[in-house]
Amino acid sequence: MGKETWKKDVGLLQKMVQIPSVTGSEHQIADFLEEEFRQAGMQTRKVMTEEGQPLILGILQGKKEGPVLVFNGHTDTHPVQNYRGDPYSAHIQDGKLFGRGSVDMKGGLAAMACGAKRLAGRGLEAGTLIVAAVPDEEFLSRGTTCLVAYLKGQGIRADAGIVGEPTRLQIGRAMRGVSHIDITVTGYPGHTSGRNHGGNAILQMGRVLGALEQDITKRYEGRSHPLLGAPVFNVGLIQGGEKPNVVAQHCRATLLRRDLPGEDLEQVLEELRASAASVVDDTCQVSVQESEIQKRPGKRRLPMEVEPESKVIKALARAGRAVGGSGLKAGMVPYWCDASIMANEGGIPTVVFGPGDIACAHSPKEWIDLDQYQKAIEIYANMAWGFLHESC
Repeated sequence: MGKETWKKDVGLLQKMVQIPSVTGSEHQIADFLEEEFRQAGMQTRKVMTEEGQPLILGILQGKKEGPVLVFNGHTDTHPVQNYRGDPYSAHIQDGKLFGRGSVDMKGGLAAMACGAKRLAGRGLEAGTLIVAAVPDEEFLSRGTTCLVAYLKGQGIRADAGIVGEPTRLQIGRAMRGVSHIDITVTGYPGHTSGRNHGGNAILQMGRVLGALEQDITKRYEGRSHPLLGAPVFNVGLIQGGEKPNVVAQHCRATLLRRDLPGEDLEQVLEELRASAASVVDDTCQVSVQESEIQKRPGKRRLPMEVEPESKVIKALARAGRAVGGSGLKAGMVPYWCDASIMANEGGIPTVVFGPGDIACAHSPKEWIDLDQYQKAIEIYANMAWGFLHESC
């Protein structure tokens, strides 16, 4: 790769980072990418979600029919209020490019776009590559939900997909699902002169949280998935009471649970309900239900797992060897992302693969390693070429 090409590749990422695109404000970057795809010689489609957020498709059609491969990257970013410095500077220092969205995941999306440009310049003999720049991943994943519906509506059956979230250039073939769960304790009112009032919902919730830490955690440790390990949960929000001189009648804790393949939500809720009910006073009531917080309309955030011998994993591994001299490891990713929607709702075998470290995402000083960015471009291009021409 020449210096001029590398300069253009970095320049594209810089321009993307310099465009503000916090979730809900993706129009400007969508217009920018639509023009980039067009100038690269790709067909373009703009599809709007029901909420009016733009999904941009860059389509590279081969001379003959063949497999369909989908590259998926989100255009929206985490908010910038807590970012230290200029979140849109896109400045480079010590081989790193800084700015909000640089690693999550404009780096992956830009690398996919650059990889597609390589193929456009070379000319596809067969198959179809679709680069999807999707909105709203950071909130309700409306963009990929719209993408899956669009492909089905057009009669396009994709053979494989890659979501370019940061994996440090390793292949993510499995992930836990995500459930948001509300546990509510309802006590009974009384005068605060009674010491440690038994109907105090906040005190009762303390018992429930203790049971979660001891009983539920121990139960979960007894369940294990070869790649994903045990289910895990985090109690991230608690609300209760009215004022200090009134016994709290209601207290609600919201937890985020990371689910394993094969788990049933109703059984998960019942297990939590039984554990909570076993430790509160008989005069108190406990309810456990799926939370409305960040709930996808009509859909859930399901676990995902792709077979290790799948075509997409083999093609990525070959590309890794061709570009870097060694194979890419396939394992799990510790987070949930749009690959689940593509796999579960779209029926598309999808893996997660991209440059950068997820630990840097959403951070006050977000950055991406440019060496990984460069390798990702070449791997995406190499993988797509091999995948689409393998059966020619």
